[in-house]
Amino acid sequence: MSSQLASLCAVTSFLWLINSVEDHQIIEQPRLSSTLILLIASLTSYATSHFSGWLPGANGRFDDELGLSSTGNKTRPISQRNFPKKPRRYFALILIVCIILRLESFHRVTADLQCSKPGLEAFLPVLILAYQLYSSPRRPRTFDEERDDFTRTMYEAIPDFLARSLYILVPSTLLISFGAYLALISEPRSTLFCSPQHDWARFVVLVQWAGVVLDAAIVIIAWRILAWARTTKSRLRTLAGILLVSGLGAGIFWGLSGDGVGSDTLFWFDVVIDGLTLATLLVSSSLLAPEGGAVLGFAGVVTFITGFLISVQRVWTLGSWENVSGWQTWGAVVGMSAGFTFFLHATDIKKVMFIHRAFVIMALMAVVIAVSIFTPIKMSKGMDSHPLGKLIYDSRVESDRWLIHASYSDSLPSAVREYGERHYGRDPPKGFDRWWEFAKQKKSPIIDHFKQMGDDILPFWGVPPAKLREDTRKAAKEIDMALLQIQNGTARHNLPTENPYQTIMDELVDLIKDFVEHLPDLEMAINLNERPRVLAPWDQIQRLATAGMKRKKASSLLPGGSSGSSEYGKKDMPKPRLTEAVDKDELLKNAMSPKALRELTSLSCPTGTKVKSGVHWDIRDFCSSCAKPQSNGQFLTNFGLSLELCHQSDLMRLHSFYMTPAEVPPTTSLLPIFSRSKTDNYADILLPLSHPPQTTPLTPPKTPQPWSKNHQKLYYRGSISRPYSDKPLLRGGQEERLVHLTNLPPSSSSTTTTRLILPNQSRSRAHYRSVSTPYLNTLLPFDTAFTSYSPCQQTPSSCPLDFHHLTSSSSPDPFSSQYILTLDSSTSPSPLFLPTLSSPSNVPFLSTIFKEWYTDRVLPWVHFVPVDIRFHGLHSTLAYFTGIQGQTKEHGSTDGKWIAEQGAKWAARALRREDRQVYLFRLLLEWGRLVDDGRDEGGFKISSS
Repeated sequence: MSSQLASLCAVTSFLWLINSVEDHQIIEQPRLSSTLILLIASLTSYATSHFSGWLPGANGRFDDELGLSSTGNKTRPISQRNFPKKPRRYFALILIVCIILRLESFHRVTADLQCSKPGLEAFLPVLILAYQLYSSPRRPRTFDEERDDFTRTMYEAIPDFLARSLYILVPSTLLISFGAYLALISEPRSTLFCSPQHDWARFVVLVQWAGVVLDAAIVIIAWRILAWARTTKSRLRTLAGILLVSGLGAGIFWGLSGDGVGSDTLFWFDVVIDGLTLATLLVSSSLLAPEGGAVLGFAGVVTFITGFLISVQRVWTLGSWENVSGWQTWGAVVGMSAGFTFFLHATDIKKVMFIHRAFVIMALMAVVIAVSIFTPIKMSKGMDSHPLGKLIYDSRVESDRWLIHASYSDSLPSAVREYGERHYGRDPPKGFDRWWEFAKQKKSPIIDHFKQMGDDILPFWGVPPAKLREDTRKAAKEIDMALLQIQNGTARHNLPTENPYQTIMDELVDLIKDFVEHLPDLEMAINLNERPRVLAPWDQIQRLATAGMKRKKASSLLPGGSSGSSEYGKKDMPKPRLTEAVDKDELLKNAMSPKALRELTSLSCPTGTKVKSGVHWDIRDFCSSCAKPQSNGQFLTNFGLSLELCHQSDLMRLHSFYMTPAEVPPTTSLLPIFSRSKTDNYADILLPLSHPPQTTPLTPPKTPQPWSKNHQKLYYRGSISRPYSDKPLLRGGQEERLVHLTNLPPSSSSTTTTRLILPNQSRSRAHYRSVSTPYLNTLLPFDTAFTSYSPCQQTPSSCPLDFHHLTSSSSPDPFSSQYILTLDSSTSPSPLFLPTLSSPSNVPFLSTIFKEWYTDRVLPWVHFVPVDIRFHGLHSTLAYFTGIQGQTKEHGSTDGKWIAEQGAKWAARALRREDRQVYLFRLLLEWGRLVDDGRDEGGFKISSS
């Protein structure tokens, strides 16, 4: 019973480690983390040794409870007969060196994880068995055994030979390892790529194999050392000493690497938890060391459980895009089940963590039968129709409902009532009637739906008006900020004529002039930088937003200040500062590093979310749990949810916004800053603001050519100019991944495959299939390239050579293509989206993580085609609209034309200059109330007369 409890603790702690470490902060500083975890495990092991009397094996390595007493039975189980040889004195030093080398190999592989191969670790039991076969001594044969040989037939001798031989474990161990390998390699891969010219892919795989060999060496040497300890106390103290010296050795590598010291609280919490869990694993395993077959048994059980759980999970995804190889999953389940059944008998394991062997075998048989029945049924089921057809139809129906919800009010009184219902019972701001008249005059299709605006300003209801006015002036003094002032019915800004952003502020003032006489006096800090600026912690935003929901009347909890309107004329407007005026080297030196930005971003997420829990580092494999909440298979069904980061920790490694330094670091205080765009985690207030002159987008022709005259292809051109580029960014940035993925030539040695929907050859039903990506690129009309790519010119040695022949110096007219992909840069969304949307001959494929003022009023699959930033569904989406050359006809050419027309009609109706004015008018009324000391004393109400 004691050994079963130790086994349970060992297996449980191991599974917890491999499943939780992926989302822990420790991967950000791997060498420091390794050092600290080993030291914590060492101290814990030493402390546990003081309570060794309570643990199994306290009487020494010859404890009868562990079944190691001599029995004289010639058919003793292998697990008891295969006791290790006595260790040499220098084994402890070799073990320490192996541990340090194993940590370094792990760091080397994780640095180029995209080049590694999944599943190699599953062959650890095979290496351990190979050692035992090599080192197992032959038992001397007795006189009775030799005499019996003369009377037995060959068929009688074989079972006796196998019962005494370790060779009986070979087929079962191979089945377990190969089955687990099949389960692990069937996971879909992310689109982060490995450059064969510069990433040393073969070397990474070689280091992986070296790591598996080191794992086997560590396990075997530790087993030999610990199994020969005379008491449990000495065993644990030996373990503590090995961990201590290994931790100090790893610390030397940490010091030489120059890694910094983690200051994040979550980092230290993860280190402590993982250190204690590792100690639990090692202490539990050391208690099993005196058992002769403990090492192989534990390795086999852990490999089986890990692979089997993954295989069972894969069974539930049969027929989906995640699992296109049903028979591979079936083979993994059957192989591991058969192998583990033989393994239990060969090693004479009676119980698997308190569960009797017979029950385990019966459960495995039931699973094999169920999977054998379920697999062919699920794989032949297919789909009656392409899911995008239904998705587009459902979106049409939903768009009609949304428009009714957005413009429910047909009169001013109903608009006032609707405002109160959508804003926590609060009355509209004063001047609401003027806004209503203006919106009706401009024929705005949106009257009631301003959710983005309400969410943006809600936290500021928890801030006193005087502090808002003070913070506005404070924010306006920062780099790349402008101050907009409205006083006595006049709007002005503080940018001089020579300022490059002056035209932006002039256009903003021009938008306001038609209704400025109806606005209260106010000031606004406008962010002119492409990146958003306010990244406040989630608990601060939540606390202020909760207070804002309750503020319907005057509150004595938040102190007021002096009247704001009289202050504006007494203060000079601050002088603007520009990043262009700051030295580039100094700017980059003071910039916030990508690592610091990711840590700060995690604080803006609620507790319990994936981003708040840790940093996603498994960039090699596709994060299904990250994409599933907003998707149906490969296709986005909830575009709004896809813009939320907190449940999508993998995007931190797949979007250049989180992988480049922020030249102007965001503020962690809730300052009232208005910006053109932001990601979901930022607390900037969105407003309609034109793009800077250097990023002015192309405009479609005044008379666009008919849809049928345009080329049936997907167009994208990227231009990248940044002073910072490292290997993760060059291989994982959204623009790099897109160009690489869609331009893999047929001659490429890449083994990348793409999963997409293809019709069955014998039936009309559609199925997901796996196709070579280089071959598929020749069948789909991709036209994607870079017009310029400065990182290759800056650091050619670290740049993938693929980009040199993909870079295009020419940039044809994008509006001559039916489909145009609009993709984020590292700082902002693409300025090409609105021009594409307004053209009736072009369909915008939108892939973004940013929000703008109009984001919640353009509808996916009605006005544009949403594409997940991971690009795992890009080929399937384009294939639906264009078909596959020589394979399938297009399903959605008519749908594509319809989306192009609907988008253009909606842009001409809801995204005009007049619609920007309507949005801005209402936003300024809301902000004017917030900065007024009398904001709680009353809003606009319909006269009772």
